[in-house]
Amino acid sequence: MRFSALLCALLVGSFGSAWAQVDLVDPDATAPVLQKRAPKAAAAPPSKENKEKESDADKPEGKAAGKAAAPTPSEPKPGEAKPSEARPAAQKAAAAPEAPSLVPVTEAELDGLWKAWLKASASAQDFKAEQGARAELVKAKRRIGATDAELWAMGLIRAAERMASTDIGAAVEIATTATELAPHLPGAWIGLSHVYFVTDPSGVGRTLSALNEGIRLTLSDPRYSRPLMADLGAIVLLTLIALAAAVMTVLALRRGSYFLYDFHFFFPRAAARWQTAALAIIVVALPVVFRLGWVPSLLAVFAALTMYLTMVERAVAVVLVSLLGFLPLLGQAVVERTTFAGTPAERLYLVDRGGPGSEALVQAFRGLAAENKAGFPELFTLGTYELRHGHLDDSVTALKQALVLKPNEPKAQTNLGVALLLQGDLENSRQLFDSAGQADPTLGSAHYNLGRVYQRRLATRGDSAAGEVDKANQAFAKAHEVDPSLDAFQEDASGQTQGQPPLERLKIVSLPESELLTLAVNEEAAARVRSQLAVMMTGDVSETAGTIYPFLISLLLLFVGTLSQTLGACRVCNKCGRPVSRHADPEVSAGSQMCTQCVNVFAKKNIAAPSLKVRKQLEVARYQSRIERTAYVLGVAVSGMGHVFAGWPVRGALFGFCFLFSVVAFVFRSGLLRVPYEPLPWAVRLVPATILFAVVYLVSLRGLRKKQG
Repeated sequence: MRFSALLCALLVGSFGSAWAQVDLVDPDATAPVLQKRAPKAAAAPPSKENKEKESDADKPEGKAAGKAAAPTPSEPKPGEAKPSEARPAAQKAAAAPEAPSLVPVTEAELDGLWKAWLKASASAQDFKAEQGARAELVKAKRRIGATDAELWAMGLIRAAERMASTDIGAAVEIATTATELAPHLPGAWIGLSHVYFVTDPSGVGRTLSALNEGIRLTLSDPRYSRPLMADLGAIVLLTLIALAAAVMTVLALRRGSYFLYDFHFFFPRAAARWQTAALAIIVVALPVVFRLGWVPSLLAVFAALTMYLTMVERAVAVVLVSLLGFLPLLGQAVVERTTFAGTPAERLYLVDRGGPGSEALVQAFRGLAAENKAGFPELFTLGTYELRHGHLDDSVTALKQALVLKPNEPKAQTNLGVALLLQGDLENSRQLFDSAGQADPTLGSAHYNLGRVYQRRLATRGDSAAGEVDKANQAFAKAHEVDPSLDAFQEDASGQTQGQPPLERLKIVSLPESELLTLAVNEEAAARVRSQLAVMMTGDVSETAGTIYPFLISLLLLFVGTLSQTLGACRVCNKCGRPVSRHADPEVSAGSQMCTQCVNVFAKKNIAAPSLKVRKQLEVARYQSRIERTAYVLGVAVSGMGHVFAGWPVRGALFGFCFLFSVVAFVFRSGLLRVPYEPLPWAVRLVPATILFAVVYLVSLRGLRKKQG
């Protein structure tokens, strides 16, 4: 015994910093830490008055050696508080919680339970056997304290979907059990909603309720929410590319003829206009022919049109082309913010859930821990997994190593305290819970477990620990204040403590999601996406130059556009739309906004014959009607492009972005990234896009007609 005490003292000293400044002490003052308790001494037969109380008392192995349950005195001893004053409703269980104990659970045992259910479910005649095997799965999940048994749950969902058309009652019951096995798995609730719909299409309420829970969990589970955000980011990037191409195409349709008109004057008079027009198109299309990228192609179009655009149109073009230059950086940011699958965070997340099927990952963590290569997240998660599966010694070892790397970490202290409490060490677990609660007052689990420690001390030491009832009540009250779900009073008053698995009577803490997501990094994938987008957008140039040059060249073209009058570029006649250029008509005055014909017809009197005036007015009317019809057709084809064609580029670009976003969302309705199990139905994913499409389409057409009117 002395040797055991010395050995324990050496182990404790070697991990002194890991205990977060909490010194291990002997809980019984005369026995070494974690010593086994002596068998209980024989007690006198209970009186009739105490039979009811003794029926709820602790099991023999949970009491101190040589002590029977303390009788309830009719009058309190001097210095003691009256039972009615010291013990509120929560005290019912404080006097008699079960001695916590765990039986280790192996992966082979869990696999055997699953095979037993498969065998029972294969027999369509023996539904009771299937129910019993399914109940054993639920018990095993509770026994190991797993958050979600995902593999089992999805297996049950698949079985329920197969029998939904043949056995409605069994299908619904099996699917409901799946949500009990994995209450935080979106796929389980989505599968349940599907079973509800197939078995009873008229039960819209419960179908939507299950689907709503699946959507809520999808937004909170990083394995589902981050792929959803990745899909959203990819849709936005593709929409920007489509919008820039659409706007520049529409501007080319509206103003391209004026560029071809001026381009003709760079050649001898003998050259035909169709020849110079073909050559101009070839020059502008060179970036496309040589596959230089989207940005050079759009810049070539912008350069050809800049002197014929309004200032607002040029500004919109600058913004769109510049955004394409930043697209590789945006794509890299999307990947960095949404990566989860295949990262260390995913492995930690799966092990932290504690369900069956994660043994391979656990073995990898054990190997890293044995080689001293594991970090705090791996050691913390490994220790928590071992704790849930009843491997208390391994759990204590891993959590101690975690605390060596990060002393005073309250969550690791809490889980280590749970492991020690299950081993029977009341004093050291109490100190760990108390230290964790002081380090993080918002950690309700530490306060809750501290209350459980005081309950055990009261049960094992009887009247000698009666003063700790108030401490237990204070700890539970603090836990409930911090986290209302930790309501030990309700639980104990209803008598649910008896028969519960030990891990349901104690609260284990998981790795915080914020710390988990810091490990969701895949720098190689992010760099690869940026590189591919850079080549696609800006061509074979350095990434830095590719980010900068679209903006700089766009600004240069914006400035060149302001020199159109100085450079002698043609203007647009605001009456008939014909080009106004001194190259073709030297009589045109500088700054004139009308061609010579329109000046003679509309500005000068008695110059043109009445027949010529009528003919010119008809020409102007046909031009205006053609512009309106073309704008409306473009608006029907792509919302917002009619506004761009008619001369309202800002509003048109906004309408176009929303319209193209909904269209791209429909095209990629299945998503770019896959989720682990059941994804959201594509119809549900398209509801927001459909609403956006309908609203934008109708509002844009109505606005276009109103402006044209």
